[in-house]
Order: sequence, then C-alpha cells, then structure tokens
Amino acid sequence: MRKRRSVYLGTEKDLSEKAARQKLGVILEPINSGSSRPRKMMTFRGFIQKYRTLKLVNKKGTTVHGYETNIRAHYLPEFGPMQLSEITPEAVQQFINQKASEGKAVQTLRNLKWGLSSIFVAAAKYGYISSNPARYADLPPEGIKEEQELPTANQLSLLIDRLEEPIATATWLIAVTSIRPEEIAFKWKDLNAEKRELKIVRAVNQGELHTPKYHRMNRPIRLTEADVERLLALKERVNGQEEDWMFPNRIKNGSVMKSGPIWHETLLARRIQPVARELGLPHITWRLLRHWGATQMVEANTPIKAVQQRLGHSRPNTVLIYYARVLDKSADAAASLVSGQLRGAPMTAEAETSIISSDLPAVGSAEAASLSQPSL
Repeated sequence: MRKRRSVYLGTEKDLSEKAARQKLGVILEPINSGSSRPRKMMTFRGFIQKYRTLKLVNKKGTTVHGYETNIRAHYLPEFGPMQLSEITPEAVQQFINQKASEGKAVQTLRNLKWGLSSIFVAAAKYGYISSNPARYADLPPEGIKEEQELPTANQLSLLIDRLEEPIATATWLIAVTSIRPEEIAFKWKDLNAEKRELKIVRAVNQGELHTPKYHRMNRPIRLTEADVERLLALKERVNGQEEDWMFPNRIKNGSVMKSGPIWHETLLARRIQPVARELGLPHITWRLLRHWGATQMVEANTPIKAVQQRLGHSRPNTVLIYYARVLDKSADAAASLVSGQLRGAPMTAEAETSIISSDLPAVGSAEAASLSQPSL
C-alpha cells in the first residue's frame, strides 16, 4: 500500500497558519489516538468504476439512469480527482451550496445528496473511508412553488378525442388507471376480460424492459366493463394477438428493427403536449394525470388502501402527502362550515355530508377505484 506523505489543506490566501494547524489536527487526531486503521487509497473517480459493478448493477434501469446522469454531470466534475478520504463534510456542503446557487430545485439537491450518500456508504463498506461525509449535509428550505393546475374530466376527454390511436387509448388508460407511464408496457395477454383486470408485470424505459417499481409483482388493476370494451375494441381494430404489445413501437436493435412497447419519454412531448397546447389545456404531464386520478379517488372517499394499490405505492400516506389535491367542492364545504360557525348560520348540506363522510369508513368497491368517468 502506498504511503501517504502529504495532505492538501488549502492555500495561504484561504488559511492562516493557525487555521491550517487546526485543520491538520482534526485529520491527525484519529491516527495519533490509535483508533484508526490504515485505509485503502482510492480516488472518487476510481471508486465510481467499482460502484458501478458492485452496486448500480443491482438497481433498476430508471435508478441507474438517474445515478449515471448525476455522476457524469455533477459528481465527477466536482470530486473526480480527489482521494475519497479527502472529501470532507465541508466539501460536500460546499458542493450542495454551489448547486443551490446555480438555481437547482430542492428536490434535485435532495437527489444529489442521496446519490452521494449511497456512494460514500458503499465506500465505507469496502474500507476506503471511515464515515459518510454526505450524511449531515444541510439542504436549503423549500422555495415558493406554484401548484400546477389539474385538468378537468371534460378537458381530458377533449384531448383524448383529438389524439390518434393507439396514443389516444394509451393516454386514456393512464388517466383512468393512474399507473406510471413506464408501466404502459402491456401485452394483450395481460388483460383478463372476464375478471376485468389488467396486470402490471413489466415496465419499460427507453426501450429497456425491467420489473415495475412497486414491491408487489403482477399488480392487478381493476377495470369497468366500459374500460374492457374499449381495450377489446382496440385489440380487434389492430388484430392483436396475445403476445403482441398493446401499444407497440418500433425499436432499433443494432441494424435490426424489432417490435417493442411504446416509448412514453418521447410520446408526451412529441404527440400529446402539442395537441394540448392547441386546445388551450393546462400543461399535461404523466405525473399530472396520476395526480388527477388520485384526487378523484380520494374526493370520492375511495378506501385509501385501494388508492395506494392502484397507484403502486408502498405506503398509503404517499397518496395523501404528494398526490391528492383538494377540489373546489371539498374546499367550499370546509369554508362554509368554519365561516358559518362564527356567523351562527346553519350548516350547509355539503358541509354536513363532508363531516359524515369523514366520520364513517369510506365505502367503495374495486370498481369505485377504476375512476370510470362518463366523459372518458
């Protein structure tokens, strides 16, 4: 093992001799106390190669894509040539602060911190460092964020009617099922018309198939009779076979073109959002469609467990914290109740219904969670 004979503390401009001695003392303290063991020497860039083969290889495609983007664009330019043992909590904090000053969103900063922490935890596990310097990095407070407007059922119907098939049915299906866009990788055999179920058994990102994000494999999505009829009509129109993709795409595999599921990444920007803009609709995103679906279910007092299962979350509170919105009807009931109490006004029917609904367990069937809307 190479002997480490020097350590970089800073420049004379940045550090006085006293400050340099104090900084060196912190580094030498565990060595002089006899509590530390010699560590392997490794640069951050060198360990990233190991991290890819030891950790990233076991993660899902979407996770790998996110990590690789941050490694290439953020981590390596900042820490690449540094020895792992030289990366201090102060250096990580300066990195986070710099990204914040560049205007990065708090969620982006949070992801950068989590990613760095995962890398350093692995480095500690394999003996390259003694602790994780990203663990205690502080994030700036959440800034003012305007909530994106949810489309109405009529607006979604207008959009879907204007889209071409099979894009129209794909958009409709994501809206009524609230699935993730990458879970649109259905084959016709995944549809059980008799049970009115559509099973999510795979996901796709940029043409690469992988298992869905949800912890439960083969997650069933319950449909209504009208939902099944729409899908069967599309199947008949395209003469779909059981092993065919429900929403096919042509994927280039080297010099050969092979069939595969549709690419949701390009579908939204190229085919759906331009039509939405022409119609004067709110900015449509896949996430917004999931928010719309979650809000409709919660407002209809659908059991939260059914909503959780439909959206594919591992915890039910995720639905209420991040997805469900308050619609005008519930907001009016809350306003009427509180304002009326101070005015001595009788309780409105809407407010009374709201209180009764909150006191009683939500009543709903699997069909209630299907979000079937007459206009869709």
